[in-house]
Amino acid sequence: MARLRLSLLGGFRIEEEQRGQVPLTGKRGQAIIAYLARCPGMAASREKLASLLWSDSDSDHSRNSLRQTLSLLRRDFSRVGVDLIQAQNDTIGLKTSAIDIDVEDFEAGLMARSPQELEMALAHYGGPFLDGFYLDSNSFDDWAASERERLQNRAIESYEKLARLVDVEAGLVLVDRLLAVEPTREASYRLKIELLIACGRRDQAMRAYELCSSVMKKEFGVGVSPETRALSDAIVAPASKSVHPQSANGGAVGQHHGSPSISVAEFVNLTGEGGDDYFARGLVQDIATALTAVADYVVLAGPSPQDKTVPGDEPKTAVRARYVLSGSIQRSGDDLRVNVLLVDVSGGHNVWAQKFDGHSENALRFQDRIAQAVVLAVILELQMTNWKVRDKSPPGSSEVRRLVNEALMKYFEMTRDSLLTAIERVEMALAIEPHNARAKRTLSVAMTMALAFGALPSKQGYLERALELAQAAVRAVPDDEIARVILSFALLSDGRIDEAIVECRHAIGLNPSYPSARGDLAELYALRGQVSEALHEASEAIRLGTHDVIDFWRHHSMAVALFAGGKDRRALEDARKVVRTKPGFVRGALYWAAAAAATGNTEEASRAMHHCLSQLPHLNLGNVCPGFMPRYVKDHHHARFLEMLSRAGLPSAERALP
Repeated sequence: MARLRLSLLGGFRIEEEQRGQVPLTGKRGQAIIAYLARCPGMAASREKLASLLWSDSDSDHSRNSLRQTLSLLRRDFSRVGVDLIQAQNDTIGLKTSAIDIDVEDFEAGLMARSPQELEMALAHYGGPFLDGFYLDSNSFDDWAASERERLQNRAIESYEKLARLVDVEAGLVLVDRLLAVEPTREASYRLKIELLIACGRRDQAMRAYELCSSVMKKEFGVGVSPETRALSDAIVAPASKSVHPQSANGGAVGQHHGSPSISVAEFVNLTGEGGDDYFARGLVQDIATALTAVADYVVLAGPSPQDKTVPGDEPKTAVRARYVLSGSIQRSGDDLRVNVLLVDVSGGHNVWAQKFDGHSENALRFQDRIAQAVVLAVILELQMTNWKVRDKSPPGSSEVRRLVNEALMKYFEMTRDSLLTAIERVEMALAIEPHNARAKRTLSVAMTMALAFGALPSKQGYLERALELAQAAVRAVPDDEIARVILSFALLSDGRIDEAIVECRHAIGLNPSYPSARGDLAELYALRGQVSEALHEASEAIRLGTHDVIDFWRHHSMAVALFAGGKDRRALEDARKVVRTKPGFVRGALYWAAAAAATGNTEEASRAMHHCLSQLPHLNLGNVCPGFMPRYVKDHHHARFLEMLSRAGLPSAERALP
């Protein structure tokens, strides 16, 4: 039987091994193949495919469109002698024996243990996932954008990891590839500077530092971070005092500048039964594997790394991870208890600890549950650590903690579907513990963000509940800066700008390093017309939280402020960044449309408005602002924003009526 090769990295391309590229009829057929290729078992229900690709149609029309598209796909593949599409009951799938997929090869290769295997894996990364492929179906495009960002982050992490494992010259080649993937990533410039210092090329290191400074200033309006600034001292320091990211024989870097490093140490078996050693080892492997799939971390599996040294080097150059995850296993009859602890080695303090109880007859299921919970908790705790935030709100029972963590992970995906899932998870948590402040806080922000993304209709009832939940969370833990920011966000959505500013300032008073507080304050200042104050706070937020999951919102605040200040070209640049990062964030796309219209880019403004209306077709000049989004406080700012949206093609309330 003929075999197909599907390439999704760098665009969409499907080829038969003998005949070359297989032409497919229509983009929706390609979208079906791409989506099924990434589903578990390469299969999905008809209902899911229909709603994903024809979200604007009713059920009958979407299922009929799906049948027609599947018929065309079968015809296209029959021409090259391939029977790829299979149907079983209400499920549509791909025959796994008939197709190879570049994304699978890429992700499987990232589990490699040697630099050579990792390099082979990266050879499969031909560019962003479905690059340039847009369907004008908000559900599909949101899914593709999320997958694109996840895979790009994995590629970035892997390039950096490989650059630290190979010799300096090869590392420099890799870091240039890394900068080609993401040219504004400050951590990549740091790595390049370190490598250039290590091989004595200080003039080039200084030029790299100056280029980094220029990029940070131009792209984000901020200076370099303290970590990067510290490297300028190493550039001019004597060679004996310079920072060496690698040993002379190409050993692994100890400090792992850029992505934080985590060592998953061996779990201690306290049961006294040798059979539990297998459970302990399997648990460590599951946790390490799951963490490796998270692009933001360098994962070292095995014994605690502070006991290991780089071969051929002195003990003082020991490879040390920033964080160490360790644990122990206890048994009482068939009952098992697993204790897990995450320690910040550099700071010498415990970041997180939790115990898990289960039964040995369901050991594999128990193991999976622990690995999932650990990864969720580690990601969230390290995000908090990155923000210099300690969660002061009581977590509740283990089941509530699990549901809230799952909700937060879905929240941070920030798509319409993921936000609704987050609401569902945290509603389940509140059903268990109705007075849990952390769950109330999480449900509030999930609902408010769902309103901002258009996942929930703009009904006052949703907003009133979000406000009540946020206020209850603040009353429960008054010094919780997270709850203060969430309350501020709900107040902003209700148009209560001054009250929202008070809450943001309170949060900053509690924690001046909290980027979300400064980013939200920037938007509030921008809406009030305080342009310079807004730009300052947005710049601080970007500096404090560079490249985290809500970085796009800080650039949105920049765009709101710049538009109010009449700096339309700069507003357009920031709005474009927002849409590239989060195409499903229609508020950001509306500023893209308005700024494009204000700069005379008529075609781009029209394209931007089409992007908005394809996702939220009910929007018009009567309900967009206020309604879907908060309005500027000053009437002339508000009137100008609506005028530019009108020029971009947003219909009037009268024209929008059916």
